[in-house]
Parts: sequence; C-alpha cells; structure tokens
Amino acid sequence: METLLYLAKLALALVLGMGSAHLLGKERFTHVSAYAQMFLVWLLLFFMGVNTGGIDGITSQFGTIGITALLITLFGVAGTILVALFFSFILTPSLRSEHIAIAKRKEQSFIRRLYDIIKEPLLLVSIVILGLVLRLGTNAFSWFDSSLVTYLLYVLLFFVGMGMVHRKISFKGVFADRSLFFLPLYTILGTYVGALGVFVFTPYTLAEVVGMLSGFGWYSLSGILITDLGYPVLGSISFLSNLLRESFSFFLIPLFGRLGRRYYYPAVCTAGATSMDVTLVLLSSHFGTRTMVGSIYHGVIMSLVAPLLIPLFF
Repeated sequence: METLLYLAKLALALVLGMGSAHLLGKERFTHVSAYAQMFLVWLLLFFMGVNTGGIDGITSQFGTIGITALLITLFGVAGTILVALFFSFILTPSLRSEHIAIAKRKEQSFIRRLYDIIKEPLLLVSIVILGLVLRLGTNAFSWFDSSLVTYLLYVLLFFVGMGMVHRKISFKGVFADRSLFFLPLYTILGTYVGALGVFVFTPYTLAEVVGMLSGFGWYSLSGILITDLGYPVLGSISFLSNLLRESFSFFLIPLFGRLGRRYYYPAVCTAGATSMDVTLVLLSSHFGTRTMVGSIYHGVIMSLVAPLLIPLFF
C-alpha cells in the first residue's frame, strides 16, 4: 500500500508540473524548467551523501559491510549490463549500425576524449562525496532529515512534468515499441545473474544475496524491509548496496549516453527503480526525450516488483 501511495505521489507531481506548463504556456519558462531540473539533481546527489553520512555507526561499518555491499553492487550491475547489452545487440540488431555519439575534438587526443566521457560522471560522484564528507566531518547538517530527499524528488518531478510539456512528450503509444515492455525483465534477470557471482565469493546463501539485490536501487525500501523481516545486518548491506547502485548509475548513464543510443538498455536497466525519478533527467538528457516514457515505465514496474520480490527470499 505504501508503495502504491509513493507511486501516486510521484505521478501527482508529474501531472501538476504538466498542468502548470499548460496553464502558464507551453513556450514559457522552458529554460527555468531545464536549469531547475539539473540543479535539483545536483542537490539530491549532495543530500544523498549527507544522508549516508548520517547512518549510525557508518564509519565502523565501512569495513565488512561496506566491502560486501560493494561486491554485491559490482556483480549485480555487471550482470545487468551484460544481459541488457545482449538483448540490445541481439534482439535489436538495427541499433548495431548506429554511429557512436562520442563528440570528437580537433586534436583527436585520447586523453581529451576520455575526459569528455568521464567529466560529467566525475562531477556527479564528487557531489555525493562532498555531502558525505561534510556530514561526517562537521556538525553543519545535524538538522538534516532524510524526508527532505523525498520532497526534493517531488519538486524535481514537478519540473520534469513541465519539461515534458515543453518538449511535447506524450504518453500515447507507450507500448508502440514492444521492446520497452521487457525492460524490467532484463533488469531482474541481469541482477539475478550477477547474484550468482556474489554467492561464490561471500558466505551468504544465494537466496539472501538475491533478496539483498532485489531493491533494484530503491535503497530505503530494501534496507528497512529486510531489517523488519529480522535480518538487520543484511538490511544494512542491502541498503548500502542499493545506494551504491543508484550512485553508480549517475556515473554509468552519462558514460553510456556518450557511447550512443544503442546503449539505452544497459543505462536504464542499471538505473533500476530510479529511472522514473532520480535518474530520469540524466536518462532523458543523454538518450533523448523520446526515451522518457520508457524510463518512467521501467521505474514504475521495478518499484512495484521490489517490495513483492524481497520477502520471497527471507
């Protein structure tokens, strides 16, 4: 029920933004909407770091729990990317001939082109680290409440809704491209393929690993739900793992975006449940506004299945 309420609030924020754009005029405040979206993404990333730094005993958990969470994330993301690429290149061969979209510079320097690819992801990850360091090293954010992130998400989606009207995005024909229907399946399958690798290198059972990965980036849900099921340590690992997955997606989405539209599948699948909110702006800006409907659909389905799948493994 809480999941449905959360989805309803997100949908309401989008609808209100779209309605405001219609009332104010489709051609007005386009730049304001675009700049607001990017600013809110940066703000969300910063507070995501602040929120992480506020976890009780987080510094003492950076050892065992942190390494395990990182290992789970790496395998889960790797499996997701491999499965998504398989379906992208094998089942949609027409995309293989698409020109890679990395912008070339006159000097043709490898270092310069590498910088072009990683400069934005590095900026985004640096913002998260800045928030984490400031929370751990100062008392400046003793007032911080994690609910602030949720409210910022609603504001972000409001401006996303405005942007959809400005860019003339329509939900009509959402299933016109049948491949979009299977995007959540690629994410689930890829994540669980990655779980097989974690099972080999950790003392946890396969069911426990799959359960911890089943948040698909929705870290607040997975951590709380698994803890409530009677596994507080696994809940902490799942929380950090899904938080890392969301953080990695901020690095990987721009990277895939620079490689071309054919890499949309691994980009959106890596984002997991966040493709409908936190990473939506990044996905649409790097793969075009036409992919926004698919990203929202993918995120909604992942958010619906996560609370259904997690309890099955504990």
